[in-house]
Amino acid sequence: MVSRAFLRSFALLASLVALLLCAGTATAQRAHIQISSGPYYQGEPVDIHLVVEDFEESPEPRVDVPDPKGGRLEFLGVNPSTRSSISITNGRMTQTKAVRFVYQYRFIAATAGRFQVGPFRVEQQGVERTTGPVQLQVAALGKSDRVRIDARWPRGDVYPGQRMTVDIEWWFAVDLTERMHDYRIEVPMFNRTDLFRFADAPPEPGDTELIVETPTGRIALKATVTEKVDGNRRFKVVNATRVLIPLQPGEFNFAAPTVVVDEVTRWRRDLFGQRTPRGVRKVPSSGEPRKLIVRDVPRVGRPDTYAGAIGRGFSLEVTADRSVLQAGDPIALTLVLRGDGNLDGAGLPDLAAGGLSPKQFRSPTGSPGGVVADGAKTFQVQVRVLDDSVREIPPIPYTYFDSDKKKFVTVTSRPIALSVRRGHVVTADDVVSGAVPPGRPGTGAGGQFTASADIDDASDGRDATGALSLTGANLSIVRDHALLLSTSNESVLGKAGVASVYGASLALVAFAFAYRRRSDQDPAVVRRNKLFGTERRTMAGAASMPRAEAMSVVAGALRSMLRAASVERPAGLDAFLSECDAVAYAPDRATLDTVDPEVIARAQSLADEIEKSVS
Repeated sequence: MVSRAFLRSFALLASLVALLLCAGTATAQRAHIQISSGPYYQGEPVDIHLVVEDFEESPEPRVDVPDPKGGRLEFLGVNPSTRSSISITNGRMTQTKAVRFVYQYRFIAATAGRFQVGPFRVEQQGVERTTGPVQLQVAALGKSDRVRIDARWPRGDVYPGQRMTVDIEWWFAVDLTERMHDYRIEVPMFNRTDLFRFADAPPEPGDTELIVETPTGRIALKATVTEKVDGNRRFKVVNATRVLIPLQPGEFNFAAPTVVVDEVTRWRRDLFGQRTPRGVRKVPSSGEPRKLIVRDVPRVGRPDTYAGAIGRGFSLEVTADRSVLQAGDPIALTLVLRGDGNLDGAGLPDLAAGGLSPKQFRSPTGSPGGVVADGAKTFQVQVRVLDDSVREIPPIPYTYFDSDKKKFVTVTSRPIALSVRRGHVVTADDVVSGAVPPGRPGTGAGGQFTASADIDDASDGRDATGALSLTGANLSIVRDHALLLSTSNESVLGKAGVASVYGASLALVAFAFAYRRRSDQDPAVVRRNKLFGTERRTMAGAASMPRAEAMSVVAGALRSMLRAASVERPAGLDAFLSECDAVAYAPDRATLDTVDPEVIARAQSLADEIEKSVS
């Protein structure tokens, strides 16, 4: 018979073994690969899933994988999932939790051959797991006479910043229309985001679309469909255009565009009676590889008024907000640039070198940013007229590079007539006192002699304004001994009174000096300083507002100060204003909390820089 001590020892050992098994299961993190079934073809995506299990739910594990040679590995996203279960056995409750992450990748081989993808390394808080590499055998696609593809662009020189169009033409036999399950078009030229910037207009609702694969996902291009006959076969022809902007000069070779059509060979019916593909075969085709030469804009003979515009038929129109002013006042100029070319990359040349003489105008340095809309680019600048002899804003030259004629062309704006008055500043010489007419000697009552200073000083020819007058002065000799022997202690005011009189006099002189300095200031400067103070108080008051409203108020105050200062924008101002606008116009702005005090501090710091730039 088994003793009780033995049973207790056996139960304790069994519990310890179960605990160890559970602990081992909880820490058995795993990572493995799942791959779509073959065969695999060049240009066709291969789905690769990295499955990560039994890691912690947070933070999300980090995956590192080297770039494969000869192909492109695209990360599509991650799908996390958590499954919990509770079981009760013999009165004991057991809870289990399974955490699973599925990382989705897509591999596309550019050519046929053998490729290696991976290994994949997974890391989370010091715990690492590594999978083995995936070996893929990729076959070459054939070329069917039922499908054609081509991508071409107009002949001629292309320059950085110039818009160019690439025409895609896809032919497929009419008999494929009913059996086409899907298609995949890839143009290698569109994958080079390091060489080009793309300016695609999205299709309108109801437009026919051509779908093209790119590293950043599928794009839809507006397309047209026609029918053509070639030999004894009828084709549907799909045409689409994409706009590219080269970023740098050089010679670039691009692989041929490819298209693969999934043709359904067998159908089946689902539960709802709809036809679904049961068998599919690939119908591939490819175009011709092409070379693109992007030439640099000539540097020899490049005028100072050239600011990056490339194209044809540019023109510059300039308007002013007013034409009657006085010297020193600012004028807001609006410059509108139009033309068939790269308006996005076109800037504004230095106005001082382009017609606005620094002796007559003070213009901003650098090229201000413009806004492209309705086929034109608009610039806003502010200049000051320094000379009252100015009668017009002279024609402003603008140079662009004509890509057809391969030369620089300069156009000018029309002059703007101005009426400039002399700017008057009150100085000490303008403050005069009443003059005493010359030759006015007189005698006072009681036989006392009165005299007046000679106002005309023939020796130096100075004006009599402010000359000393002794008319009515008592110049008799005092003979009263008591009066002559009296001291200041015996005066009516005494020491305290005299000190008060002296103090009041000094205060009056200080007040007069401050008032004089204030009256000497330019009225425009006074108005600007007053506006600065108002806007600073507005920014300080925004600290108690909701975040969206406060950001809008702060941005408005800074823009108002910048307009009044007419100076170059401080570093970081544009980025800060963009942050303010993003919050102010956010869809969920009504739910945002109070503004961060750091935002107000940044705004006040930018305001300090604006004030320093005009001091």
